[in-house]
Amino acid sequence: MNQSRRRQGFSFVEIIVGFAIAVVFFSGLLFFATSTRSETSKAERYLRALQIAQETIELVQATPFEKVVGGQLQIFEGSLVDPQTGRSAVLPVHPDAPWQPATRGYSDQYTKAYFYRRVRVDPVDPALPNARFLRKVTVEVFWNENKVPAHIEAVGGIPDRMRKLVLTTTIFDEREWY
Repeated sequence: MNQSRRRQGFSFVEIIVGFAIAVVFFSGLLFFATSTRSETSKAERYLRALQIAQETIELVQATPFEKVVGGQLQIFEGSLVDPQTGRSAVLPVHPDAPWQPATRGYSDQYTKAYFYRRVRVDPVDPALPNARFLRKVTVEVFWNENKVPAHIEAVGGIPDRMRKLVLTTTIFDEREWY
């Protein structure tokens, strides 16, 4: 009688195939984890830019309506990172605003993306009824994704940033009678 030989272990080819399958599986998991982290940080910066734009609109709304003109709102523009210190800049508030924030600066988490904002005020079409009570406010927020800009400040020009978010709204003078 022929006795069948029992296998005592794995052959070299089986070990190589098993190892290759494990490498493919774990490299897929690693790629998924790193791409998820990258996309999460992009979403986080986008949400921070949206928060900055909304906050800027609220600061403009807290400003007296007669001072909501282009030249008067320059205090809200510029980099949120102080070029000298590399830390968060002081939160600007119009001195005539009745509302003053309790926190005067941004968290240091905001310095990583080098946020930069611009504010533009445009008149509303005079053909609209009550147009004298309205102003169109546009806030542009620029930021970088893991890159230090060549110039932190961009006075009067377009900042050296990779991404941009624009938020526009119409504000009205609540103190006037319509």
